Amino acid sequence: MKYHIEKNTVQETLIIPLYGRKVCSDKFPHLFRNPEAERICNMLDYDFEEKGKKMESGAGLFGALEVAQRQYKL
Repeated sequence: MKYHIEKNTVQETLIIPLYGRKVCSDKFPHLFRNPEAERICNMLDYDFEEKGKKMESGAGLFGALEVAQRQYKL
C-alpha cells in the first residue's frame, strides 16, 4: 500500500528531511547508512523528481548533509 502525500501540506514539508537522509544514504553509504529512509520513501505515493533535482545542486546536497548529520546528534 502506498500512502498519498498532498502537495502544499505539512506532510509534504516533512518529506524534505526524510528524503535528505535517503539521498545521503545513497550518495555516501560509508558515512550515512539509513535503510529506513529508503523503505519509507518507497512506501509513499509522491513524485520525488523535483526534490531530487534540488538535491543535485551544491546547496541542496549541503542541506541533505545537514539533515543526515542531525540524526546522529539525536
